[in-house]
Parts: sequence; structure tokens; C-alpha cells
Amino acid sequence: MSGNRIEELIDEVQAAFDYRPDEIETGLDTDEADVLQLRKSCRLLAGAESLLEAGYYTIVIETSFVAIERVVEFKLLEGGVEPRDLPGTHPGVYTEAAKRGILSERVASNLRDLWRNHRAKTYYQDGLAARGRAEKLFALASETHAFVLNQSTKRHDCICK
Repeated sequence: MSGNRIEELIDEVQAAFDYRPDEIETGLDTDEADVLQLRKSCRLLAGAESLLEAGYYTIVIETSFVAIERVVEFKLLEGGVEPRDLPGTHPGVYTEAAKRGILSERVASNLRDLWRNHRAKTYYQDGLAARGRAEKLFALASETHAFVLNQSTKRHDCICK
């Protein structure tokens, strides 16, 4: 593959993102920003579960962290935060969740620490993904999803099975 082909593909990808797609992922066709984040969390958890069974532990770890963030963002949006005002950092999502009473300060602090110490290390550095780690993090993501969802008046919008 040449550098020219990479440049062509970059242009094609950019063009693909420049318009509203026709074939939207199942469950994500909504105009509500909060519901979209909730359903992204649902889909991420479903994908993580499937990939866990297939032994793709690195992606399960990554996806589980993102699923937690999406469900917290759902609740922030449901609580009146504008999409443009969502925290711009991963740890910032947990900080804001504690400020708004979605998560306890202890839980938010522990999630920030997990993200800084283990997600970043597994993804960027020398941390090794392993089944036990992926299973534990997936369980945490699933439980966090359920906990946050139970605080919502939009539980019916969840598409988890």
C-alpha cells in the first residue's frame, strides 16, 4: 500500500462522515442526545460480551471503559447538560458524575484511577490484557450501566437484552 492509497482512503473516510448515513447501526436512530448515549452504551456492552467470549480481551477492556462513559454521559444529558458542555476528558466524566450525584465521590475517584492506571496502561503501554481483567471490567461496566439506568426516567429506552 502506498502513501497515495492511504491519502485516498483518508479522503474517502472523510467524505463518508460528511453526510448523514442511510444504514444506521441498530437502535441508534434517535434524535435525542441522551438516548443516543444510552444506546451506544448498550451496543458497546453487547459487543464487549461477544468479544469476551471470543477472547479479544484488549478490546473488551477498552469497550467496557467507553460503555461506562457513555451511560454516565446519558445521565448527564438527561439531567440537562448540553452535549457541547459534556466533559472533554475521560476522567472529567467521572468528576462531573460525582458533582451531580450520579455516582458517589468514592466510586468516581476509583473509576478515574482505574482509567488512568489501567486503561491507559493496557491500551498505550505495557499492560497486558487478560481474561480475568476483561471479565472483571465487563462486569463493572454492566453493573454501572444498570445502576445509572435505574436513576433514569428513560429506562424504557435501554436496548440491552
